Amino acid sequence: MGELYPFLISGGSNTERFYFTHINDTTAYKFNIRPKYFGDESSYTETFPKRIREILKANNEARIFCVFDWDTVFGNKARLKKHGNFVAQFAKEIADGTVTICPSMPCIEYWFLLHFEDYTQLLKDYPAVSNRLASYKEQLFPESSTGLKKLLKKEKFLKDSTWVENLCAEGKLDLAVERAEENIAAAVEAGKLEEQSYSYVYKVFKKDRG
Repeated sequence: MGELYPFLISGGSNTERFYFTHINDTTAYKFNIRPKYFGDESSYTETFPKRIREILKANNEARIFCVFDWDTVFGNKARLKKHGNFVAQFAKEIADGTVTICPSMPCIEYWFLLHFEDYTQLLKDYPAVSNRLASYKEQLFPESSTGLKKLLKKEKFLKDSTWVENLCAEGKLDLAVERAEENIAAAVEAGKLEEQSYSYVYKVFKKDRG
């Protein structure tokens, strides 16, 4: 029986789905990816538990990464409570590494930004991140005249793998992993994680996947 690759479930339907599909197809990182595992960002606390149970019922040795944007939760008491309930449901699986929670504040595009620069100031939403990321558009989409905000959201622009290959080129993926991990560790130690942008997506790419 072959290796059981980690499963990815996400709160994003386009950007995350195409990003991880292209990572799977163009790098050494392999995942179990299915379209139904990618959906509405705002309802991840309802959909993730169903997906996790579905996966674990069929594969009791599965590893599952839950990738989602934190800006949908940040500052919203009701959604923070739902998130807490979701995490509590899978406390055992999170503790033993079966399930890994990978939020990005504010969004996965901040994870992309870390491929280009070590930036930790608090960006509260996608427009703020895309404005910062815009200066690197030529490296991602060198032949497109469309604005980056649309390029990173529309299927017709995302379905070609070239942008992910450009994103990861010249060791930038490894650099992003290093930056994300070190920045989070420093912020947690200082008790200031909530005061800056961050991304736990790096955990998907760690050798121990934890």
